[in-house]
Amino acid sequence: MGYSNILVSTSDFVSTITLNRPPMNSVNLGIREELDQAVSELELSKETRVIIITGAGEKGFCAGMDVSDIANITKGPNGNDVLNKIERSGKPYIAAINGHALGGGCEISLVCHFRFMTDNPKALIGCPEVNLGITPGWGGIQRLPRVVGKSRALDMILFSKRLTAPEALALGLVDRVIPATDLMNEALAFAKLLAARPPLAVRATLEGMAVGLEKGLEEGLRTDQAWSQKLAQSKDATEGMMAFLEKRPPVFKGE
Repeated sequence: MGYSNILVSTSDFVSTITLNRPPMNSVNLGIREELDQAVSELELSKETRVIIITGAGEKGFCAGMDVSDIANITKGPNGNDVLNKIERSGKPYIAAINGHALGGGCEISLVCHFRFMTDNPKALIGCPEVNLGITPGWGGIQRLPRVVGKSRALDMILFSKRLTAPEALALGLVDRVIPATDLMNEALAFAKLLAARPPLAVRATLEGMAVGLEKGLEEGLRTDQAWSQKLAQSKDATEGMMAFLEKRPPVFKGE
């Protein structure tokens, strides 16, 4: 399908999804529909191994739900379902947080496997919905404590706190704080390093970790064991062994 609310580009096995409703890139029905479609397509694409999500412009990564689009809130794909697809993807997602990541924008970043944030002092991240008498509706209540701990998550949500990048880094909410001019270049460089890793082993790691965190240690271990048996028979495993013996960089194909 064609996109009008997001931009999608792919190069060197790295795809970038840009939320394209500046200045704040708030989520309307169009973004939910197009993001859902893009995530599904990229999951199946052999040309994509890593995905970056960012926002258009410099002011907002995503400021959450577009309140002017509230009439469409029950239409199209549910926001929770879209974010669950990202979190459970077999391909790593990197959030390049170029500006405000508030409400649903923070929740989008939380489902990404890595989070890099601009050092712009005006950029803030958090789930401030309680200020409006509502709560984070796309998984923030469940995911934020898994990242920063229960008491810190409660403090952030109940007091509608918006953190600067250094504050978010100190809590472990973001992984890196990067100068605004370098944010996308560093995200792309990191993504390319990830894309060079063996795709099947990456998928196995992501799936095993996700299952273990959601369903417990025993289920996670069963998933890991099943993947170990599959990987042992893969062409990538053979390539990895041969490259090691031949003292050359491996070339993995995801087979």
